[in-house]
Amino acid sequence: MSKPKYNRIVLKLSGEALAGDAGNGINPTVIQSIAKQVKEIAELDVEVAVVVGGGNLWRGKTGSDLGMDRATADYMGMLATVMNSLALQDSLETLGIQSRVQTSIEMRQVAEPYIRRKAIRHLEKKRVVIFAAGTGNPYFSTDTTAALRAAEIEADVILMAKNNVDGVYSADPRTDADAVKYDKLSYLDVLKEGLAVMDSTASSLCMDNDIPLIVFSIMEEGNIKRAVNGESIGTIVRGNNVSKEVLNQTKEKMEKAVQAYGRELATVRAGRANASLLDKVTVDYYGAQTPLNQIASITVPEARMLIITPYDKTAIGDIEKKAIQKSDLGITPTSDGNVIRIAIPALTEERRKELVKVVKKILRRSKK
Repeated sequence: MSKPKYNRIVLKLSGEALAGDAGNGINPTVIQSIAKQVKEIAELDVEVAVVVGGGNLWRGKTGSDLGMDRATADYMGMLATVMNSLALQDSLETLGIQSRVQTSIEMRQVAEPYIRRKAIRHLEKKRVVIFAAGTGNPYFSTDTTAALRAAEIEADVILMAKNNVDGVYSADPRTDADAVKYDKLSYLDVLKEGLAVMDSTASSLCMDNDIPLIVFSIMEEGNIKRAVNGESIGTIVRGNNVSKEVLNQTKEKMEKAVQAYGRELATVRAGRANASLLDKVTVDYYGAQTPLNQIASITVPEARMLIITPYDKTAIGDIEKKAIQKSDLGITPTSDGNVIRIAIPALTEERRKELVKVVKKILRRSKK
């Protein structure tokens, strides 16, 4: 028997998954099937935590849309998850699998209150821990609960079991025949494209804590075990790729900004000659604005002297009088008919102050 790829998992079940084809209520046959699949992986010594939704019984958003106070509607949804959790616990206990329900809202008569260290201790003793009542706060989904609990108990992966799709698609495959299934995604892809995987709060939490997510169909028996064993099913969403991608994008952006800043600084006239001073100078050459360095060679024979040697001597007048003198360099060239000489004047106090202003302006522009 192959060793499971993951040692500690969070299984996220939607409330609809417990309803089966009926779409609402709790289907005993379906919940028994799920319990058997959980038993399979528990017997592999995998530590199993479960987060159950409540959409088969009540949705907070539905109540809110009907005019109910949103917080009240969400609390009712939390109670629905407790009912589902107790039903799953009963099915697991029937199969001989020890389990504990922990709730974010205290109700000691029916379940334990959620205590992180106690939950981890249950898992280490190979008991299945079912987290109910969401996060205990309105406005947060059970997807966020799964991400939060996975981070808290240091789970290796979140297995998101779906009852109507077998992975993540570019569009709803039930209504769009052109929908494409993804085998692999990054959390950044999910957030950028607005893909229907989990809400943005949950996705961000998984991304920040580098928790991989596998989205698969619960309707095919044995899929939970396949996912735990590392078989390629559904869609896997990873955080490592996101971190690297964000880092690479940031690094690339920073390098471009530094390069642009360097190029801009090179065009600032200080007290020494530099061929880059003329990088922005263009010449009207046969009706087209052409960079000076494409129609002439530029050399620096002395620390404060530039010499421009045009490849076409007829362009000397345009270079000297129309291009350089009209530029914002503030320098006056001289020509002997063959070459153009530019003497770089020494920096004055006034020029230094002006130079500081120019450099600050370039820096602000480079930051954008």
